[in-house]
Amino acid sequence: MFAYKIFIKDLFLDTIWEILYFPIWWYSRGFKKTAIFCWNRVNNGWKGLALSIFIKNFFKPMYGQHGWDAHILSLVIHFLQISWRLLLMAFWTLFWIFILILWMFLPIFVIWQLIF
Repeated sequence: MFAYKIFIKDLFLDTIWEILYFPIWWYSRGFKKTAIFCWNRVNNGWKGLALSIFIKNFFKPMYGQHGWDAHILSLVIHFLQISWRLLLMAFWTLFWIFILILWMFLPIFVIWQLIF
């Protein structure tokens, strides 16, 4: 008789608990973990594109040359580099925000598709 109680508990009650607990986990700890993951990806994108280095060295001439033409050329090239990298960073950030929004609405969409 004891084995049947364990079987019923393990098979049915724990399964029901997992099904009922899933939405709570999805929108609390699961969302927090996903948000931290997305933030880390955005942060790694910033570091990978080296934007802070480009912004810090914006007014410094390239290759250590100090003529007026080197300053103007460096300023133009740094401006183009920063503009391009900021555009890439904007797309990268929007992609991870989309993933985070998708995480929020995916269970609702799946339930909607199952019903209809």
